Amino acid sequence: MSGNFSGSSAKTPILRQEGSSRHGKGCGMLTALVGAVMILGAQAPLPTAFVLTGARVIDGTGRPPIEQGAILVRNGRVEAVGTQAAVAVPAGVTRIDVSGKTIVPGFINAHAHVDLDDQSTVPARDQLNAQLKLYSDYGVTTVYSLGDDGVESVKLRDDQRRGTPDRARLNVAGTNVVAPTAEEARRGIDAAAARKVDVIKTRVDGPDNSPQRMAPSVYGALIDQAHKQNLRVAVHMFFLKDAKGLVDAGVDMLAHSVRDQDIDAALINEMKRRNVGYIPTLTRELSVFVYESTPAFFGDPFFTRQDSYRALMGRLTDPANQARVRSNANAQATKKALVQANRNLKMLQDAGVLIAMGTDSGAGLGRWQGFFEHTELEMMVTAGLTPMQAIVAATGNAAKVTKLDGELGTLQPGKWADFIVLNANPLADIKNTKQMDSVWIAGRKLN
Repeated sequence: MSGNFSGSSAKTPILRQEGSSRHGKGCGMLTALVGAVMILGAQAPLPTAFVLTGARVIDGTGRPPIEQGAILVRNGRVEAVGTQAAVAVPAGVTRIDVSGKTIVPGFINAHAHVDLDDQSTVPARDQLNAQLKLYSDYGVTTVYSLGDDGVESVKLRDDQRRGTPDRARLNVAGTNVVAPTAEEARRGIDAAAARKVDVIKTRVDGPDNSPQRMAPSVYGALIDQAHKQNLRVAVHMFFLKDAKGLVDAGVDMLAHSVRDQDIDAALINEMKRRNVGYIPTLTRELSVFVYESTPAFFGDPFFTRQDSYRALMGRLTDPANQARVRSNANAQATKKALVQANRNLKMLQDAGVLIAMGTDSGAGLGRWQGFFEHTELEMMVTAGLTPMQAIVAATGNAAKVTKLDGELGTLQPGKWADFIVLNANPLADIKNTKQMDSVWIAGRKLN
């Protein structure tokens, strides 16, 4: 895809994503990040072919793990995967012994963000690269950004696709498309398509009388025009009534949980019939109220190992900030919304709706790129999913929801060799996803 920018009509309202630093919410976060994260240079390439042997292999499909497995990688892609006895290894292929470890596909965040801090003197490319490096440091090998600048992010994505990424792969939505009329919605989609984005992100929420709230006829036109441009649509929503209307209008992804009431059978059936993906973003809810006190994860070595995180902890542990959160009505109401989100996630999983892991990371201070993906997996299991179901949501299912499954998401022949080597079994305890030995993208070890 081209990275060329085509400006939108002055009448086309294209709103920036929630938590954009351009609205002042992320200022300082990106500066701290770029200052703390080392940008990788060229890395020494591995042999064109190698095989990892002896590990437990969770392939991302939901099938039982392969014990004493082997993964043969050639030219950055999986050539064969199976038991050591079943995988024929050609003579001369480098062998890497990972006995006792567990290999899972690299995590795909189906609702992430990368953003630019306009107040920073750090070049835009370095800001984005630092965020993608932070994601990959935590095993998130693909980022589906549902809100970004739509210019530098597109150029970086294109450069990645021309080479071999040395940090998380980037897919972009650009700025959110929201409009007051059907005609302007269609123009907004055409402008986004001209920017060569991968997906459209829109918003339908708020009070019924809100001037920013799109009517069904408007978001129906938006979705229709996106599909004419061969672009899929992800939506920020909250209410069951909106989710039902959006699914009826043909939306492809519900990018947040339904949080006001139980999902009903009618919506479940339509989501399954239309193959609509559901991205719970439970950590988004957590981030709204958890800083009313000092969260337990501030003491987690897996969190505090990041200099960029530590640089920001003081702002969130400030007593005045914590008091503001405790007294904020929306923050307190969000606790109830999270309980409802958990109920709906469990119902949808049990019903066979396609669930993908997403976090809304990067959309504001306290939504930690990299760390929150592991927190999301833990929260999904707390909501009632099995560890295997949560891992599939972060790998094979996330690839299906984002239509990246032809290349990514599972450890199967022909797909990119993006994976994480873990020192412990996440099926025994989902928290073991934090026990990372190494992260690999396109057959290259990043750390």
